[in-house]
Amino acid sequence: MNILDDTPRLELFRLGSVSVKIDVTFILVPLFLIGILQQAPLAIAGPAFAAIVAGVFFSVLFHELGHTALARIFGVPVGEILVGGFYGYARMLEAPQSTAANIIILFAGPLANALLFLGLWHLLGSPEVTYSGHFNFTERPYWLADKPWLLYATMTLARINLAMAIFNLLPAFPLDGGRIYRDIAGTVVPRVTAAKIVAALGVAVGLWAAVTGLRIDLVLTLIGAQIAIVNWAILKQPADAEQL
Repeated sequence: MNILDDTPRLELFRLGSVSVKIDVTFILVPLFLIGILQQAPLAIAGPAFAAIVAGVFFSVLFHELGHTALARIFGVPVGEILVGGFYGYARMLEAPQSTAANIIILFAGPLANALLFLGLWHLLGSPEVTYSGHFNFTERPYWLADKPWLLYATMTLARINLAMAIFNLLPAFPLDGGRIYRDIAGTVVPRVTAAKIVAALGVAVGLWAAVTGLRIDLVLTLIGAQIAIVNWAILKQPADAEQL
């Protein structure tokens, strides 16, 4: 996704010709994850929290690397990857040559998070996953038996990546799903109409996330409110969706 495009940022390193940057909004991540710190046993809270914050950075980066890898396959150069507070984007220097290529590139980000979830889930011993995204263990993985902080961090990051994979495929701007559904709908109706349809769905998605977050997590409420605002603006001026 591509939001807060003008925020201050710092280059961390380069992957070939691609500059990897972090922007100032990433400081919100540890602030909003304080609730996770409070839920962890006091003895493991510090290292678990540090591992989770680092893991969130890597999860967002891996999401954008998914976009970047598929963009390269389709011959689309990427200038930079930005990691921010619960969002990121890979800046493509050219538009994909086809709608199908763009959809595949967009889908690669959530797929990357799904693969991360599967990897972490496997490390946890492939426990049953409940509807709420929690794990039911029949037996704790032996390699984490004497590392409760790492077990806690691994479970948390697995749930975060599962949420990122699902959430990013919802029909709302500026999520990957919003642009995917816009491109799909744009093959049968005018592109502006397709953007308006997705924006209407996006307002509903944002409001649902904001209300649900009141019971679950403040981060979800804030993200949902932002999504609702963005999509309402696009709904009034649907041509803005062309820039997302």
